Formats: sequence, structure tokens, C-alpha cells
Amino acid sequence: MLRPSIGIDWDDVTAPFNSIAIRMANEKYHPEEPYRLEEITSWANEGRTSVIKEFYNDPELYSRQIPTEETKRGIRRLMQIADVFFITAVSPRFMGVRAEQIMTQFPEFPPENIILGSAKDRVHFDIVLDDAIHNILESKAEYPVLMRKPWNARMTGLLSVNTMSEFVSLVKQIMKASTSKTEKIIAPAVLALVGPSGSGKREITEALCGSKGGNTTDSIGTEQLFVRPVNYCTEPERYGHRYVSEEAFDQMNFFEKTAYAGVRYGTRKEDIQELLDRGKFAVIPVDMCGAIAMKRSFPTHIIYVARDKEKLIADIIDSDYDTEEKTLRILSIDAEKRNRKICDHVIHNDIIEENYVSGAEELRRLIVAADGKNAGADPVQDAYLSAGK
Repeated sequence: MLRPSIGIDWDDVTAPFNSIAIRMANEKYHPEEPYRLEEITSWANEGRTSVIKEFYNDPELYSRQIPTEETKRGIRRLMQIADVFFITAVSPRFMGVRAEQIMTQFPEFPPENIILGSAKDRVHFDIVLDDAIHNILESKAEYPVLMRKPWNARMTGLLSVNTMSEFVSLVKQIMKASTSKTEKIIAPAVLALVGPSGSGKREITEALCGSKGGNTTDSIGTEQLFVRPVNYCTEPERYGHRYVSEEAFDQMNFFEKTAYAGVRYGTRKEDIQELLDRGKFAVIPVDMCGAIAMKRSFPTHIIYVARDKEKLIADIIDSDYDTEEKTLRILSIDAEKRNRKICDHVIHNDIIEENYVSGAEELRRLIVAADGKNAGADPVQDAYLSAGK
């Protein structure tokens, strides 16, 4: 993909929209408890904040829509490496206003690359960025990407980003993966494990790092090559994570954070850097958004964990997740499987047993140790294989 075509939404992707409507509602009604953007938990917005819909046809809202400087820089970087289009659903009454908005904020943008209308699924791009789940699921793009917002936070498995800067990094990774050769895996580095729910990312991590994941650097032996850094989340008793409250999470300095099925996850840069300084592999099960963030800060190999779809579904059904989360995870399988094309390596993990995890074995054989020799396999797993298992 030498120069991809990219379709980018405007409202709440390039420029704020609902946050402005929230502000206008607070200014007009002065509620005892101010309306908050985080209260919009679905696209329909049928709760208390539904009052903001009255401002959707207010010219004042459109006059306040100004992209951040970070977003502008991101769009301009994309224009250097791709053919960028704005594709935006807007009322016919405001189509002229929207076109003028775009040309005012991006004077160098080609007018012919502005597409106004709601039938976004009729237009084909290589990559699409939108905040509406239905637009992403219906998109014909090879890589549909979701811009994370409160109203889509529970959707899992899709390629997603939190900012335009993250999107730029993702686009670069997509372009790189389609043209570059496979790189050798040499320590120290981050091993970012991505793949559908049920693919066995946790089991691979345990097989490499030990049952507790090697979560505390104080307990790491000099011979331990694979370590899982501390990962924080907002759900109590989530296996392999350190729980923090929503309030504490907001106060912590994460360089990478994401949401999955309504649970927020974050990783601190210093926890990973400490492991790399000691010559280790930092093994991190993460989504593609998190993996791309790792690549921006550390030497990182994105490892896609492949597994038979029937086994994925069976493991999700047998899990302790509630019915809604199981449904979301099953629905996300096909979307996540598309991510393998932009990963650096693919390993297969069809066998997950107490003493043998095939994906961990395959990953060990891909790794080149610091002395240039293959890192080798776990002797327990070798014994398992030699026994004819």
C-alpha cells in the first residue's frame, strides 16, 4: 500500500461536536448536576443528555467547531503520505457551512476531496476513521478504524484509536506492514500480543513469564528473559491486572491506555522501560491501539495470535464473562482477524493445555537471543513434544 486512500469523519473525529452541544446545554439550562460527555453511552443518546440534540441544528454549534492543533498536524502529516478525504454526514441545511469549515481550517485541502452525505458505505477507501460503530461495521474499507468515544466504549475487537496522533501511527504501521520484510526478534524489546478474545494471549504470557506473569521487577531473576510489566485496569479481580478506581485511573500518568468492553486499561512507560533497561522482553497482551502506542515509544514486535474460530468461540462461551461481554467478544472475532495483516509476526496457538501452549513454543523459536542464537524452547514443552503429544 504505497499511498492509501483515507476517509476521515468530521464530527467528533476531526472537530468537536457533542462536547460543544453539552457545553451549550449547560449554558442554557444550568442543571444542578452539569451534563457530561461521559453520560452519552450509546449512539442513540436516550438518557439525560438527550437534551443536547436540540442544538444539532443550531448554527452556533457549527461556528464553534474548531479542530485542535494536534489534529490539524495529524491531518497534514497524513496528506503527505496518503490521499485524504473528509466524508461527513451533515444536514443539507448545513452542507455549505461544513464545506466552508473544512476549507477555513485546512486551506490547502483539495475541495474535490470533501464528500458530504450519510451513505458512507457507498464510498470505498483503503482506511476509514469514524466514531460511529455502524459506519465502521458497514464500511467497505480494508481497514475501518474506530475513534474511541464514550458512546462506543463497549465495542470490542475493532481497530481503534484515541487521538489523531495515534491514527497517524496506525496508518504508518499499515503501510509498513504491506511493504517491509519480517524483522528478527532480539532482546530487549516489547512483545505486544494481539488477537481475538479466546486466542490464548494470557496463556502464552503465562507460559513465557510464569503463572504470575513476572509482574514485579523486584522478583525477576537474571536468567528470566520474559517478563510481563504491571498493567492497570478499572475492574476488580481482573486476572493479571492491578485494579485502580476510575478516579485513580484518571489521575495516573499512562502513556498507553484503552478500553475493552467497558473496562479501562493502562500501562505506564516507566514500568516497561525498566524491563528493557535490564535486557528483558516485556510481554504484553494488548489491543492494536496499545500495540501501536508501544511502537512509538519502544522497540516493539506486534505478534498476532491466530487460533481456529471454533475454538475461539468455545473458549469465550466457557469463560466467566457476562452474556453481553461474551456477545461483544464473539462479534469482534472477524474484525480482529483482519488485524493480522498489519502485525509484524503471526503465531498459531491451537493447542492450549496445562503443560503446553503451542503459541508460546512457536514464539520462542522465532526469537533470537542477544548472542545471536535462537532463544530455544522451554524444556518442559520439549519433553511434551518428544512424548508425542
